[in-house]
Amino acid sequence: MTSTQSNVSGVLAAVQRDHREIEQLISNVESRSGHDRREAFEDLVRKLAVHETAEEEVVHPLGKKAGIDDTVDELLEEESQAKSALAKLDGLDVSSTEFERGFAKLKTDVMAHAQQEEQEEHPRLMQETPAEELERRASIFETAEKFAPTRAHEHAPESAAGNLVLGPIVAATDRMRDALRDAMRGKD
Repeated sequence: MTSTQSNVSGVLAAVQRDHREIEQLISNVESRSGHDRREAFEDLVRKLAVHETAEEEVVHPLGKKAGIDDTVDELLEEESQAKSALAKLDGLDVSSTEFERGFAKLKTDVMAHAQQEEQEEHPRLMQETPAEELERRASIFETAEKFAPTRAHEHAPESAAGNLVLGPIVAATDRMRDALRDAMRGKD
């Protein structure tokens, strides 16, 4: 997932920073085992969930405005498939063969998805969206991530409107679950 734009700023820079963080989180899962691997995978799930929700609410609507509906629809379908894959992996033993196979496919899909965003969606957004709007949306994107669900929900909406209606309820439940899990592990 290498950025194709050196002059990317605003919301697109925030998205691409997330892509680099996701790459690192994937690497963490691959390099760890046992309980550490489970924790690394949970970190990845959390990041992917908040990232994709924020993109659906803040970035992809810009793509629709820019007239790249087919690209956006394809990206939304890929995000839906990733949510489903994450939900299935979340219940598996991280040392199982089934997890290994599923995680390898997820990695390939996530990396290709990010590359498609950076090579197809982002250049068009830079052409069609005023720089001020891209800058303004950076803080909106960061706020959306703070309030997004932290789990992959297979049947969650893939639209900005759906996320805005159901997202806060799901996010509150996820964040309470995360806090309880962390408390049980002795984390603050």
